[in-house]
Amino acid sequence: MQNATCRHILLVYKARHEKAAALAGEAALWLRQQGHEVTGVVCAGTDSPAYAVAPLDFVVVLGGDGTMLGVARRLVGRKVPVLGINFGRIGFLTDAQPEQWREKLEECLTGTEPVRSCMALDWSLTRHGEIIASGCAVNDVVLSRGSLSRLVLFDVYIAGERLGSLRGDGIIVATPVGSSGYSVSAGGSLLHPSMNALAITPVCPFLNSISPMVFPGNTECTFQILQGSTDCFITVDGQEGQQLERGDIVTVAGLPNAVHFLGKGTTFFERLRSRGFALQGADCPRCGENA
Repeated sequence: MQNATCRHILLVYKARHEKAAALAGEAALWLRQQGHEVTGVVCAGTDSPAYAVAPLDFVVVLGGDGTMLGVARRLVGRKVPVLGINFGRIGFLTDAQPEQWREKLEECLTGTEPVRSCMALDWSLTRHGEIIASGCAVNDVVLSRGSLSRLVLFDVYIAGERLGSLRGDGIIVATPVGSSGYSVSAGGSLLHPSMNALAITPVCPFLNSISPMVFPGNTECTFQILQGSTDCFITVDGQEGQQLERGDIVTVAGLPNAVHFLGKGTTFFERLRSRGFALQGADCPRCGENA
């Protein structure tokens, strides 16, 4: 039975993954049979014009968290939700397993699946008084040393006020969604995805000069690379980046409700438990005594 309302849907599948590509083709055929418009079946990582097609009701991503991040970055600021079907290892951002694809699509097409809005980051790189690069991040923006260099050194400004200088391996600015990744591994706070906040986490700071902190989501964070610093890089969502020079200024600020995910999925705490963030049952030394 066809749906009365025609939806415009883009499917993006994980690169070099035959099963994801095959399921994308199968889902596209099924959607067309239901009377919907498939605007494209795209391999992730390609610069396809299909992302800019309007109208676009939602995007189905068949891949892991990395594929989800790459697609979500392209949609920052657009009210286009993303449904993730997990073909990765962890699948923290995805909402469905491959065997659930038809059920999940039916729920999305009938409007019964909720949309979760999350923060993103807006960043820019200024060199000699001119912005030479800018973009968005869904997880985090990281300033870090090169693989063979010594510690990096930069000044940190929060909302225009100088916080201090940091000497260490780097610093992470993470969204609540991204706080469960590199940031928490470096000792940062774990934030609930619905929060409007930024997690600032130094990476191996020398003499603990700056501690991990959490700021309101609209806070502007500025980092200036100092003359005593060695090779330094900026990395966006662990996927994009470039080398920085001494004197460069990186500015990062929050973008509220900029990314949209389809599906209620499991709760935040269920995801944490299932991904190993909290021990339970026989795996927990305290709980195991009574198991």
